[in-house]
Amino acid sequence: MKKRIAAVVSVCAVIAACGGGGGSSDEDKDRPDDTEVTADTEAESDESSSGSISDKTDVRAAVVRIVASGSFRDPDFGEQSFSGSGSGFIISSDGLIVTNQHVVEGAGSLDVFLEGEDRPKNAKILGVSECNDLAVLDLEGDGYPYLEWFDEEPEPGLDAWAAGFPLGDPEYSLTSGSIVKAEASGDTGWASIEYALEHDANTQPGNSGGPLVSEDGRVIGVVYAGGDIGGYGTNQFFAIPGELAQDVVDVLATGADQDSIGVNGFVVSYEDVEGLWVSGVRAGSPASDLGLKEGDIITEIGGRAVVTEDDLDPDGYPTKAGYCDVLRTQGTDRAISVTILRYDTGEILSGELNNSDRPLEIEATIAGAITGGDVTGGLYEYELISDESGSMEVEVPTVWTDRDASLWNFLGSDWPRVDVSYDLESYYDSWDVSGVTVIAAPGLDDSNFSSTLEYFSPGGDCTYATTESFDNGDLYGIYDVYLDCGGVDGSYYVASAFYDAFYDAMVIVIAYAVDEFDLEVIDRALETVYLP
Repeated sequence: MKKRIAAVVSVCAVIAACGGGGGSSDEDKDRPDDTEVTADTEAESDESSSGSISDKTDVRAAVVRIVASGSFRDPDFGEQSFSGSGSGFIISSDGLIVTNQHVVEGAGSLDVFLEGEDRPKNAKILGVSECNDLAVLDLEGDGYPYLEWFDEEPEPGLDAWAAGFPLGDPEYSLTSGSIVKAEASGDTGWASIEYALEHDANTQPGNSGGPLVSEDGRVIGVVYAGGDIGGYGTNQFFAIPGELAQDVVDVLATGADQDSIGVNGFVVSYEDVEGLWVSGVRAGSPASDLGLKEGDIITEIGGRAVVTEDDLDPDGYPTKAGYCDVLRTQGTDRAISVTILRYDTGEILSGELNNSDRPLEIEATIAGAITGGDVTGGLYEYELISDESGSMEVEVPTVWTDRDASLWNFLGSDWPRVDVSYDLESYYDSWDVSGVTVIAAPGLDDSNFSSTLEYFSPGGDCTYATTESFDNGDLYGIYDVYLDCGGVDGSYYVASAFYDAFYDAMVIVIAYAVDEFDLEVIDRALETVYLP
């Protein structure tokens, strides 16, 4: 064999939920981790100049604290409740509020507190932009003081003040600094903005959505990111430039969304799982209509992976750039294909947004023998086959009809073996076709685990990823994982397992999977292999 064939293990991920106002990550932002929200779709703009603030010391009158409440679905612990806090600012006397999308999207309820007031006011979401991380709310009542936009080009050295309610504290905060960079990168794990303003006015979780203002109280930018970005032990702070925000806000104030499918989420990269983790879904949105749920991980959108090498920032962290490129290119009112991982049920589903004829359907399951999961159901139907001697049985996909069940003569012994694929020749000689090989090795035991893995390794054609152990009750052993074989995105696995019921036989499962849909095949082999 050109390839020394191998066994695929199930994908596992542990994604922690982060709350706004009290939690942080390498890129701090207060994101209410989720739930559903109802939004009004009509807003009326008041262009009156009355009530306009003209000094930074008066900005507090137009800055609000936003508390979002609801629930989210944690992959490990199921449905969880949350309460997160962010900031916002009023831009018209009739109560239009600008804040971050990640502060409000997917929330079940919103309470808006004006500075110095103990009783909250109600506000409705008019429109959101996932990729620009902006949202416009309509605050009940009118006659409010408000902020105007800074109409000059901000340059490095321009004095700036960050206003808001950090860490969910009801006491108003104003920190001073200046513009550091006028056109910093705007790509983060939760937004993809053309460019951002870097400043050094200290912000904390809870400042998200608040204004970065000039000496005369005009809005230079909208705070949206800050913290030890890149892990260098130094803090950096970023705002969405007012020049970019104004055009988006004008659209959102009409009740329309922009670059949004109705999810609140951020990009994750954990072991073999990469994609957009959905922390909240808005009722009535394309995402909700398709059936996306909090806790889902969108792995592909518009026919491309959510995370590719091109979507990493200079420090290697995944960003939302590729995801937003798809939304901006294809438009969010047209049919867009998506593939998701529903981790807590072990399902891979696909469907199309804005297309009722293509609802979410299960394409495969990823739970399996190595991880002790349930491999029933999934993409394939299976049948039991045996090697030509009848010494070994195993279940394989019925559609993989190209098979070789002849004995393998090795070290002077004939070992039971089956090779299964839909194209064995390509399985043996290329990295373009999936397949599985199962071998029973009489006379070998667990002392041969390491040497067996080494013998069946793919060599320099693949990149070694990890070695893990497993125990499914009948088999225990270790397996190696290799990725990027021959420049193809598939995965190569080899498992060396001891069959507990037969003390003089080891089982070797070797396989190659072109994509995640074939992971269940290898798990099924390890779950069902039997030595009569």
